[in-house]
Amino acid sequence: MNLSLPYVPFDKQIEAHTAPEEITLYAGGYGAGKTWWAVAEALRNTARMPGVDGVVCSPTYPIQRKTIYKTIIAVLPGATRWPRGRDKPGACLGPLVKDWIAQDRVLVMWNGVCWFLGSLDDPGSIEGGTYGWGVLDEPRLVTHEGWRVFNSRIRDPGSPWLRRSVAGVPAMGWMADEFDRGLAGRRVVRASSLDNPHLPPGYVDQLNLSGRRARAFIHGHFVHMEGSVFETYVPHPSPGEVGNIVDVAPDPKRKSWGFADFGRRRPYFGIVQEVEGLATDGGPGLVVVEELPGVDVLERAHARQCAALCARYGLTLVDVWCDPAGNTTNAQTGMSTIQVYEDEFARLGVLAGRFQWTMNPVDRHIPNGVDVVRARLEDIRGERHLFIADRLTDPVRTARYGEGVVGVHNGLLGYRYPANRPGNDLPSKDGVHDHPMDALRYLIVGLHGVVEAPDIAAMNQGIPTRAGAGYSGLDLSEDW
Repeated sequence: MNLSLPYVPFDKQIEAHTAPEEITLYAGGYGAGKTWWAVAEALRNTARMPGVDGVVCSPTYPIQRKTIYKTIIAVLPGATRWPRGRDKPGACLGPLVKDWIAQDRVLVMWNGVCWFLGSLDDPGSIEGGTYGWGVLDEPRLVTHEGWRVFNSRIRDPGSPWLRRSVAGVPAMGWMADEFDRGLAGRRVVRASSLDNPHLPPGYVDQLNLSGRRARAFIHGHFVHMEGSVFETYVPHPSPGEVGNIVDVAPDPKRKSWGFADFGRRRPYFGIVQEVEGLATDGGPGLVVVEELPGVDVLERAHARQCAALCARYGLTLVDVWCDPAGNTTNAQTGMSTIQVYEDEFARLGVLAGRFQWTMNPVDRHIPNGVDVVRARLEDIRGERHLFIADRLTDPVRTARYGEGVVGVHNGLLGYRYPANRPGNDLPSKDGVHDHPMDALRYLIVGLHGVVEAPDIAAMNQGIPTRAGAGYSGLDLSEDW
């Protein structure tokens, strides 16, 4: 039988395939072909080492179904879907699969080699097994203990090559200890999203990444998440450069939104307006034009002050983006914080819409929201879409905010990652800088959404030679 697989490895994938080290990390950004490379590694091991079983691991089974299962279906000739119930595996997964043992999560391939599919959220799930090779996808989501168990199970004495093929975005912590120190017997092949010639046009532009996160999630580098969170915020640019401070005053003719964080002692409220042609790419830019940080103020009093601020400028806000925690009913008053604010805004007629929030876990994941804000300040191509009015940076003004209270400008400058914890991508919650930054994150996530890797296959539909199994030719009997 002569079969053609829809996989044409590009130069970085080939370099990782041909690496002689038994432990090889294919470190790539989103869309760098990591999972395709991992599945191709499993197929090559199967073809070159008949009689030697292997293990294919993911951080969790849900992630495995989303990534490994999906890629296996895309790679195997004749595969259409994952078998379920009494389905015949060959009818669903094509002629390269002889059987699927669902209870034990074992794929039996055409030559009898078994792929044991494991989940490392419970490292014990692969304890007791002995394998001749292994594949690990998305290692940054696996614990160090999970890695140690995976690594230790690849020890079948009958295997001619105890290959560990690891594919994922690099992350600080145990991954850096294992792969970024030049240890013997390990190889790192770094691939950027931009290296993949099979990506559809506009893929990288949709990632909404910049700064250090772009170095990790696009260019495949190990990145220390220390120091300033928003290193893309440039208040004082070099000569000839464009920064994020602009001379813009509130204008009732512009579209306006509010953003709020309901801190018990330090609530924050800001106003952003859309200014046509302000972004460095010629499109509309968002400018934080006014703000009202609070300190030791009752929520009703702060709500009145915020509504009065909008009325003073003649503004009617489209919506106010905020934390859903503000919708919790107060046991004493029977009202939620959001209801208190909406009542005051309605009384002065300064809100056309409502207080908005998202409950989507992906949207609410703080590192995702930070990515979006960082990219609006400056994206991967150096374009800026988010700005701060220069009047909000005046030290005379900000000094009046009160002790331990900062506005958006000083929040952007002072929001930091925890010291001496480079693997932690959650900024410090110091009770000072996090209030305006949380509010700004609610706004930008609400207006622009968070970064998720786009579906490459969906984007490729309609592009000749890229839709479906459009690539040709990989002979498993040869090494590529």
